Amino acid sequence: MEPIHRNLKIAIILTTFIFFMEFAGGIISNSLALLSDAAHVFMDAVALILAYGALKISARPSNRNVTFGYHRFEIFAALVNGMTIIGIAIFIFYEAFHRILDPPAVKGVEVLVIATIGLVVNVWVVTKLHGHSDLNIRGAYLHVLGDALASLAVIAGAIIIIFTGYNVVDPILSILIGTFLLSGASRLVFGSARILLEFAPKHVNAEKLLDAMIEIEGVKGAHDIHIWSICSNIHAMSAHILVDRMHVQQTEGLVSEISRMVKGRFGIMHTTLQFECAECAPVEIGHEDYH
Repeated sequence: MEPIHRNLKIAIILTTFIFFMEFAGGIISNSLALLSDAAHVFMDAVALILAYGALKISARPSNRNVTFGYHRFEIFAALVNGMTIIGIAIFIFYEAFHRILDPPAVKGVEVLVIATIGLVVNVWVVTKLHGHSDLNIRGAYLHVLGDALASLAVIAGAIIIIFTGYNVVDPILSILIGTFLLSGASRLVFGSARILLEFAPKHVNAEKLLDAMIEIEGVKGAHDIHIWSICSNIHAMSAHILVDRMHVQQTEGLVSEISRMVKGRFGIMHTTLQFECAECAPVEIGHEDYH
């Protein structure tokens, strides 16, 4: 098994363990901040599972029923995960509001021990995922890095509670963590929705893509350009390309050159091109030709 697969499996197991430990510890210690961090760890666990699943699924061949493979399962799971976390964040805000008005006693020592264990695990996972170029793994790395910072905040809050008895620090920290959760979950939901609704990828500018294709020798224009994402790191495009009169075999070189260009400059992996004679059926190129 490749190192990244093994590291991801270990990271999933450890992160799931930390989630249950912080969830139980939050209930025992009466710490909303620790429960909030547990929700963040849950989000990390799902991100790691999605990253691992994407690596495994990408190796599965497509078939007659699933012509693009199973990559969209990643997006569907991410959407469900994001909606769940938004609901949890709203609950955290509601509970924190009441606790600020009447702060309950929090067992600071228990919070400190559990949050420290969580921080150690997060640091280990961060070191194992650091430096990988795969977008899914990079996303999981950022999730865990954010949770490490949240664990530091919980540790600092526990120390303040232990030495000062200011229990109001706990709900204040939970609001900060809840805000971080809400921000990350919102990006996850909107990003997933963009892919499911087949919006063009944010990093692809259709006008620049058209200009780049026209720069290729032999291409006179293009229309009916469709650009969409299959999942977070696999993008596709189809287009009608206007060329001079030429034999079908002569278009093979253009197909290779256009496909190589859009992959290298715009990260588009799947390209479907239909060639049309510019002299036979002239088409006026305009913004309405983008889809």
